[in-house]
Amino acid sequence: MKSKSFSTYKQAEEFLLQTIDFEKLTQYKYDTSTFDLKRMEEMMSYVEGPHKKRKAVHITGTKGKGSTAIIIASALKGLGLKTGLFTSPHLTYLGERMKVNDKTISQDMFVQLMNILKPYIDKITAETPILMPTFFEIVTAIAFLYFEREKVDLSVLEVGMGGRLDSTNIILPEVSVITPVGYDHTDRLGNTLDKIAFEKAGIIKEGVPVISSIQEPDALAVISKACNEKRSLLYLVGQDILIYDIKVAQRNGIYGTECVIETWRNSYKDIFLPLVGRHQVENCAAAIGSLEVLSGKGVIKIDNGMIVNASADIRCPARIEVISEDPIIIVDTAHTVASMKILRESINENFSFKKLVLVLGLSSDKDIGGVLKEIASIADYLILTRTGNPREAEPEQMAVTVKRFFHKNLMVIEDIDEAMEEAKRVAMKDDLICITGSFFLAGKVKEILD
Repeated sequence: MKSKSFSTYKQAEEFLLQTIDFEKLTQYKYDTSTFDLKRMEEMMSYVEGPHKKRKAVHITGTKGKGSTAIIIASALKGLGLKTGLFTSPHLTYLGERMKVNDKTISQDMFVQLMNILKPYIDKITAETPILMPTFFEIVTAIAFLYFEREKVDLSVLEVGMGGRLDSTNIILPEVSVITPVGYDHTDRLGNTLDKIAFEKAGIIKEGVPVISSIQEPDALAVISKACNEKRSLLYLVGQDILIYDIKVAQRNGIYGTECVIETWRNSYKDIFLPLVGRHQVENCAAAIGSLEVLSGKGVIKIDNGMIVNASADIRCPARIEVISEDPIIIVDTAHTVASMKILRESINENFSFKKLVLVLGLSSDKDIGGVLKEIASIADYLILTRTGNPREAEPEQMAVTVKRFFHKNLMVIEDIDEAMEEAKRVAMKDDLICITGSFFLAGKVKEILD
């Protein structure tokens, strides 16, 4: 039977939404029976292996991997390279996950590439339904095809979850990056740091240099062991890559951070990141470390001026992003205890305000009590809400938890539009509104405010 092509983006999107999407599921088995890289390899073989034709940087971690990917891609673009960027999840448009030089893939191109894969997907589905590619596998395949079609000089690929069994882990990169490893997806990756780090270290390839952010001892031990076994050079933020003179700053009305970063090769001074929070400086340090590896391999050439100019152009949507003022409104995607701690510290360090109005929605598989306790401690108003995603926690249930330790203004407003209206109603000009808890919530809020 001949495979029927898609004629519109809506048709392609609806088809994808019918596939297995682990981003929206809370109960599934995390092993090779579910996440089979052979399935991904076979789909890529059908389209002549585009993932083998482009140089790449591969990034995993628990915190900061998306921001680090964006920083690396921005720097490479600033150096004059045609750069592909693959991140997940998206905020409002599925195509946000794949960009070339900051330009999102068009809906027409997305449909074209889906149509290239459709005959293979239909054939597998008809013959062996259990082997049908998943949502993330298909989206990853589209990214590989897109970057090959655009003939990018380098692609920067963020792992979806874990690393060892992730769809992106069929590449042989120029450098691998591991951002801080922490507790997230513990029901799948393991409930100890060494187990989680084992999954993350699965992206380490034979002889491929590794950049690691500052890690807890248990995680670092696993990463170091993997590097030794794979004979991969390991460069550590805090040891081989040092950070000095971190300062909160504003330039041209943009909130950000100044710093100096010193690597085993060079010192980079007068860096201004238009990003809020000390954690972003650590992400930048890991990014610069990866650029040093690429430079040492002769893939790129870098100097202080290039790094300074590229850093000033970085934009990380929904990472403590200031989207409005009077009152200040920030959108963030923090969803773990560790990331909420970073958000709390960053708010206190970077913003002046009288009252904090917090709009929060979380996924049901998170440490809801821990996350709420971490961020609610600085809130004057707390509005619990949701966007309708099936993974989300019930606001009423979250309220039961938060009432144990939050005794200020608490509201449960199921509809996110109404929650945002209430937040703007209670906030005065010199207050701050923060919306956080998930990519789903951040994306919906950006849609509303845009």
